[in-house]
Amino acid sequence: MDTLTHGFAGALLARALPGTGDEARDRAFAGREAWLGFCAAMFPDADALVSPFSPEFYITQHRGLTHSFVLLPVWAAFLALVASLRPPAAAGQPGSAERRVFGARLLAVSGLAVLSHVLMDWITSWGTMFFSPLGWSRFALDWVFILDAFLTGLLLLGLVGVALVSRRTGLARSRIAARAGLAAATAYVLFCGVRHAEAARLVARLAPAAASRAAIPQPGSPDRWLLLSDDGRNVSASFVDLGKRGREGARAAGAEELARTGYAGGLKTIVESLGGVYRSRDDLLTRVIPRANGPFAARTLEKSVAGVFGRFARFPAAREEAEADGSVRVVLRDVRFGYLSPGVDPFTYVVRYDASGRLLAAGFPSGRWMRSEAASGVGAAR
Repeated sequence: MDTLTHGFAGALLARALPGTGDEARDRAFAGREAWLGFCAAMFPDADALVSPFSPEFYITQHRGLTHSFVLLPVWAAFLALVASLRPPAAAGQPGSAERRVFGARLLAVSGLAVLSHVLMDWITSWGTMFFSPLGWSRFALDWVFILDAFLTGLLLLGLVGVALVSRRTGLARSRIAARAGLAAATAYVLFCGVRHAEAARLVARLAPAAASRAAIPQPGSPDRWLLLSDDGRNVSASFVDLGKRGREGARAAGAEELARTGYAGGLKTIVESLGGVYRSRDDLLTRVIPRANGPFAARTLEKSVAGVFGRFARFPAAREEAEADGSVRVVLRDVRFGYLSPGVDPFTYVVRYDASGRLLAAGFPSGRWMRSEAASGVGAAR
């Protein structure tokens, strides 16, 4: 989930907590608690700060230590300690009952905010390493696209409601408004989970013998899904809109380009054609993609799945292309991100061999990582 949405959720959680029973003290604590919730809920994404310099670190460590249930108490205590600096007068003197209440509330807010971040990332499809550093397995529900305007809007509306109610009727009723906002957001997430279950049943019917299957959430609607299955030789991909029924004609050219390349073509193309990418379940267009289209691709795929690329790729595919000088360029992608795009996205892994098959260079050449394809010298297997 995007970092700002996490912040909205954390602030709303802070305002939903029960009061202390003292209206004046609650008002003195409210602003600090809300800002702590906002910042603490965004804190786990601090592990992405070094990502422009190291794709290997991002891919192997993002949603790792800062997203861990094991280390959550450490992060909660650290953030609460920082937030407790220069306490308000209502927090009382050090060692007093009031100060202990103040500290306990900050700890509860920071703990719940970090927990909300972990859970909200779990519902997306990247994968979250709940138990790092004890274990590095990724867990993903695949319920919600990483940018979801509906979820963000519900949380933001909840915060607006809290502010309006607080001004008109006081903090006590504003807490009810905060809980209503959280309930609405939770209901929406559960609805996405129900739609995901339906999409998962559909892909199971389409590919009953596949070694792995997934229904990946897509932008714009909880009815839109990318259905993926891998039978060991090919990856099959179908875009579906569960809200559509009946037969459809051929895709428009713009929509076909989006489906083929993974949303290449610019914002204008996306806005105009995105809806046409997703088909009725009664008239799916399934694209069958070879996991490897040649010997260099097969060799590269085998090595890279065991390395850094394999730490995030759930449906990997490799495509080799002969260059004019006799060398071979192999492009590895996760089909979740568009196999046939001519561009290089942040998670595209490129390997180059000379005519004899000797490895020349390999790595993630996207401009996001501040490196060029030619300059990369990262090994294919890590």
